[in-house]
Amino acid sequence: MSYDLFLGCVIPARLPFLELSSRKIFEKLGIKLHDVDGFSCCPDPTGVELIDHKTWLALGARNLSLCNKNGGLISFCSGCVETLKGVNHSINSSNKVKNEVNDVLHTIGKSYDGSTQVTHFAQVLHENLEKVKENVVKPLENFKVAVHYGCHYLRPAEIIEWDDPFEPKTIDEIVEVLGAESMDYDLKIECCGNPIDKSDKDLSLLMIDNKLKAIQESGANSIVLVCPACYQQFEFNQRELNLKNDSNYDFPVFYLSELVAIAFGFKPEELGFNFHRIKPNKLFEKIQFFG
Repeated sequence: MSYDLFLGCVIPARLPFLELSSRKIFEKLGIKLHDVDGFSCCPDPTGVELIDHKTWLALGARNLSLCNKNGGLISFCSGCVETLKGVNHSINSSNKVKNEVNDVLHTIGKSYDGSTQVTHFAQVLHENLEKVKENVVKPLENFKVAVHYGCHYLRPAEIIEWDDPFEPKTIDEIVEVLGAESMDYDLKIECCGNPIDKSDKDLSLLMIDNKLKAIQESGANSIVLVCPACYQQFEFNQRELNLKNDSNYDFPVFYLSELVAIAFGFKPEELGFNFHRIKPNKLFEKIQFFG
């Protein structure tokens, strides 16, 4: 099993430790990830698409044209997956759109037929759940995890075609296979507020504050997610909310790949946890996870 790896922009530029844990777990699972020269921004589904849809299509199609069909393309980023699946959907729904996109691509000696399969890394983990379970050497006992799915992982459902957008379960099932408890909470499938941070900071903070309140009420002791934009929203704003509202949020935020990695036996120092703003050390000590 092998995939062409599409890293996108945010993870390699701002959160490379998330790439580290992801590469480690796929190597452990025996799933090969191929690096591809020439990938650019996907581009951003909440930016370029709204400004110029044709440019968004052409940029996404150029990326997809670079894949060498190693079982398709995999990404660690929900936004990248939504964009690239959306480009496929548009191209395969209309010959007119396909021809227009290829007219642009021909100017740089490229073409794209809409055939590259695009897959989220969490989908690959879920499809190989038994293999994941077989590699768990340190079950995540006493982890009470609040799963945040995020918008791009689930919607638009007719393009993503993965999990139930109203009652999702895939990440919860992965978390539970790792030995952790997935905690139910209000607002679970609501947006974290990251996309509107630049246009309305106060509303963005209100949205993440509401989510964190619900998570706190659930009794969860940690948060897991699968989107770098969501990661930044949860990780970077807890301290700001505490200063603004005199709250006491202190939830360690894990990427799904990081939880899988520690369940697979990797140590915190191997995964770059020192780069987290909210260090998970206190949680590890409280639940005596590393002895």
